[in-house]
Amino acid sequence: MRFAIISDIHGNLHALNAVLEDARKNNADEYIFVGDYCLSSPYPNECIQRMRDMERAHVIRGNEEKYLENLIGKDQSTWTDGQMQISYYCYRAVSEENLAYLLSRPHSLELRCGDVTLHIAHASDAFIADCELKEWLPAHITKRYHNRVITAETIKTDIQDYYDNDARFQQIFAELESGIYIFGHSHVQWNYRSKDGKKILVNPGSCGLPLDGITGSLPYTIIDIDDAGHVSVKERRIPYDVEEYIKVLVESDQFLKAKVWTQIIARELKTGREHLFYFLQFAEKYAVEIGDTRRPFALDTWETAYEIWSKKCNQKRFPPGM
Repeated sequence: MRFAIISDIHGNLHALNAVLEDARKNNADEYIFVGDYCLSSPYPNECIQRMRDMERAHVIRGNEEKYLENLIGKDQSTWTDGQMQISYYCYRAVSEENLAYLLSRPHSLELRCGDVTLHIAHASDAFIADCELKEWLPAHITKRYHNRVITAETIKTDIQDYYDNDARFQQIFAELESGIYIFGHSHVQWNYRSKDGKKILVNPGSCGLPLDGITGSLPYTIIDIDDAGHVSVKERRIPYDVEEYIKVLVESDQFLKAKVWTQIIARELKTGREHLFYFLQFAEKYAVEIGDTRRPFALDTWETAYEIWSKKCNQKRFPPGM
């Protein structure tokens, strides 16, 4: 059985289509979608519909879906702040039927393939506590590698070495039962296998918004399980014209409705590195400085903070506050 593992699409239909086409060419039997289908790119409804229309697709929820769920039944006339514009845009863009479908998906899932169990959740803390999230989120990678060029081999080797030598991780990992543990959320592609090969951790990275510092490609992962229960993991990265897609972003309706957020996403796509985390820190500092206690950030505070921050960004390679 061959599984294509895809996560963190974030409304990027172009990326989803490219990855699905590659998976089809590689004869994927089934598809596992690991959450976060909205917020960041302008095609959340189309992405959800694409998954709904697929046969042999297993779909769970991510954390971003909660932002849409929280808006159900709310008074839209109060949606005047700047910070949540992307959530408002997505909520209005997604059909009632597709939103209901999305919110009906489980938060976790277990599948059986012969004698092998696949455990699926959106984030790794469902399985290994904070062992990934405290060290290998995109903001950590931006700081860790700073002005170094990052390759897939760099990330693979460094994560392998880190976990090989992390006593707490090894203790938690040892307590897991045999099986494959699949998760996303961090936007960083990696996998880790126990010495006996009976336990495997798999993060396919982000299909729609890669933030592992590797530009020009879209990650997903293929898992093969043969009749004897042997498992192989193949990390795929599909060539991708980021500059061309950024043109799509800035010409989209999302750009008009959530301009600041869309511009930050464009920066992240271009560099493959975290920017949003640092902008939110900057916006908070700016709001405190001007005495603005409104949260979510008011439109004028949000836009002015971005104007100042983006100028600082343009003066150096990495985001201010890193």
